[in-house]
Amino acid sequence: PSEHATLVFTDIQGSTRTWEVCPDAMRIAMALHNTAMRECLAEHGGYEVKTIGDAFMVAFESARSAVQFGLDVQKRLVETMWPEELLELDHCSKDTFGPWCGLRVRVGIHCGEVDVQLNRLTGRYDY
Repeated sequence: PSEHATLVFTDIQGSTRTWEVCPDAMRIAMALHNTAMRECLAEHGGYEVKTIGDAFMVAFESARSAVQFGLDVQKRLVETMWPEELLELDHCSKDTFGPWCGLRVRVGIHCGEVDVQLNRLTGRYDY
């Protein structure tokens, strides 16, 4: 851990509504989402700080790695074979203005000084 880091925060757009409408498809979609996130995280040398619901908080040593992670996650999610029931929802169907389909994941990036603390209960670092 360092006092300077680039933090990435992700969140699935419309997840609460999706869980309410098609919980079985959403369980599958969440597994696909989490796999894509963790594979990209490993490929770019990131650190999974925590997840809360469908949101990820991850840390990188460089802004370049964080931005590349964000781009690659979006690409991987577009290429994912989502459950058909999910794709029937308006907010998950193929977008008429681009290639987007399936879960829509927002990615926010913050670069700068951070306060790093070791969580004694989990043995993991938090920012």
